[in-house]
Parts: sequence; structure tokens; C-alpha cells
Amino acid sequence: MNLTAVQLTKLTIDAYTDIAFDRPAGVRWQALLNPTELSFSRKNLYQQTQSAGTSAPQQSYSGAEPDQVQMDLLLDGTGVVGEPGGIGDVLDALLHLTEYQGETHQPYYIHAYWGRFSFRGILTQADVTYKLFDRTGEPLRATVKLALKEALSPQEVAAEDRPASPDLYQTWLVKEGDGLDAIAAGVYGDPAYWRPLAAANRLANPRGLRPGQVLVLPPLEPAR
Repeated sequence: MNLTAVQLTKLTIDAYTDIAFDRPAGVRWQALLNPTELSFSRKNLYQQTQSAGTSAPQQSYSGAEPDQVQMDLLLDGTGVVGEPGGIGDVLDALLHLTEYQGETHQPYYIHAYWGRFSFRGILTQADVTYKLFDRTGEPLRATVKLALKEALSPQEVAAEDRPASPDLYQTWLVKEGDGLDAIAAGVYGDPAYWRPLAAANRLANPRGLRPGQVLVLPPLEPAR
């Protein structure tokens, strides 16, 4: 038995007005045809540091870029799937998701899902190529390349990163006014760790930190 377009699970995009995805905007878009191609990208960042007296640099994890998704869509109104007719309204509804919204002063946040694929973020780019028109100039077929970037709320970022955890190997970029005791207090929860930090970085003068200097923050046992 052949499945009709109604019976197929369609790629769906729901719009939200907040990064926590708690407030639906009441806008939903469904694809006429499911993506012909979908690619996913994840990138971790590492910082190269070299402590005094070592022969090789160390690669320390410094964060991650937002996940990104690209998908290729085909909009077809020739009657191959569903009733024939122009695709202008469907395309306009999709592009509306990228438009500035006066209430929130930015475009919508979107949740795109299809089968096991589920992605929450923002639409950063939509490239449209028109392929076919009717006699009046109404588009009948177009391809759309969508670029999506992950969007996480501050609470989700904090939960994933655990930036203050003392059991993670970290680095610290020194800013104007930073002191070892304040850095130790912020990272390990105890300013007394300034001495191990000074030793780990072979600092002859712990008060002589320079803005732009990179410190190695090794895992330390919690203070007893």
C-alpha cells in the first residue's frame, strides 16, 4: 500500500517567543515534502597552553560552539504530492520564521522535529532557488536550504557546563584586576587555593598577573 502525503510523518517547525521554549507563538509550519538532505555539525574548542618547564603544549577544553543543522527542502506544487497549486504561501510562511518580531525584538526561536530528529534553536539562513513557474509567474517548485543554530537557555548552559566544578581541567584568561585568590575562590570555592595555582603556573610573583595571560587550573581536591 502506498502512503499518501497526509499519512507520512512530516517535518514540523513550531515557533516560540522565548529561549526556554515555554511560550509558543502559535505559529506552525509543515513541509510539503520531507528533507532531501539533513546534516548535523558539532564543534568543540580546545586551547593550546604550555606551562613553564614543559616541552610540549597541552590541549585543554575551552568550550563548544552551538550545534548546527542544515537541511534541504523541496517545495512542489505541481501535483506530484497533494493538490496542485502555487507554493508562494507555503514559502512565505516558512520565511516568516526568520523575520524580526516587534514584541520580542528578534526572530522566533524554533523547534524543528521529524521522526527521531528534534532540534531547538534559531533559523540563521534560508536560501531559496525557484525551479518552476506557472504562466502567471506563480512559483510551482523551489528548493530551500535552511541553516539552524542551537539555542540554549542560561539555565541549560549552566547545567551542562558546571563551570565552577573543581574536578575539571580548566584554563583562565586573566583580565584587568584579577587576583589568584579571587580566581581560586571563583573556580574552587576557596581563596586558599591561590598557592597551588601559583605553583602549577610557576609564578614567582603571584600578584604580578598580566591581562591576557593564560593560567592553567588543574583539578584539585576540595579543601578539608
